[in-house]
Amino acid sequence: MLWASGYYKDYPLIRDYLERLDLSAGRDMFERYNRICPWYSEVIINRKHFISTSVRTLIGRTSDKMTIINLGAGYSPLSLELAPLLSPRCRCIEVDRSGMDAKHALYTSLVPDHCGFISCIEADISDTFSLRNILGHEAGHLVVVMEGLTYYLSRQVMEGIISALNGLSSELCLIFEHLKPCRSISERRRYIPERIFTDIRDSAGLDLLTTYTEEKIRSMLPPGFSCSYYDMSDMELQRTGTRTCFPAPECGWISCAVATRPPEREASGGILR
Repeated sequence: MLWASGYYKDYPLIRDYLERLDLSAGRDMFERYNRICPWYSEVIINRKHFISTSVRTLIGRTSDKMTIINLGAGYSPLSLELAPLLSPRCRCIEVDRSGMDAKHALYTSLVPDHCGFISCIEADISDTFSLRNILGHEAGHLVVVMEGLTYYLSRQVMEGIISALNGLSSELCLIFEHLKPCRSISERRRYIPERIFTDIRDSAGLDLLTTYTEEKIRSMLPPGFSCSYYDMSDMELQRTGTRTCFPAPECGWISCAVATRPPEREASGGILR
């Protein structure tokens, strides 16, 4: 949120939201990582812009019922970005282990006309039985956002989550943001994610962080999914019209897969391309 604050400065609603959060616990990391990479905010802003734009595109392509599910939502203001689009047809569900009651209280204050279309649920998303119970009553098209999440869960746990989500709806989209392995990153850039994510790993008390390639993600998807893959160079181009910080795919260490299983009537066409 500290890195994204500049991106949201032109969004009065989200600027107000950020001003109500206590982000002091992250400021030391924020300053330390900025010394490693002074332009690291570009990574976060490109990612957030891409995910928000992708979700908006998906919302606009159907008049059917749709539920946006943000797993490991944390402080993400995605629901506020989408608030003007929320309605009985399109609603958001945020899931995380803690802080969801306080977050919904902020939504009640900030977007009283739309907060009824946002649910904030405290749950462990790796508990697939609970996840199915929470989301299993949702009908229509499900769009599941995994932002800033997949690094911290093992592949086995992630495969279980995807399997659980797979049974919830025949119309499912997974927006799978992830960290790339070192071999997929330019040698001159590897030091940035190595130093930053090693520190994150140690701070979180984890043994390791999980990385993915495009091929690995595709192998995890159940039958019937199509998958579009976007490197950070694609995300920067979408947001700025240039590839200044990320001139080539190997210059970035964060990528996004958008995996969609469309209804039969859409099966022959693309979703985002």
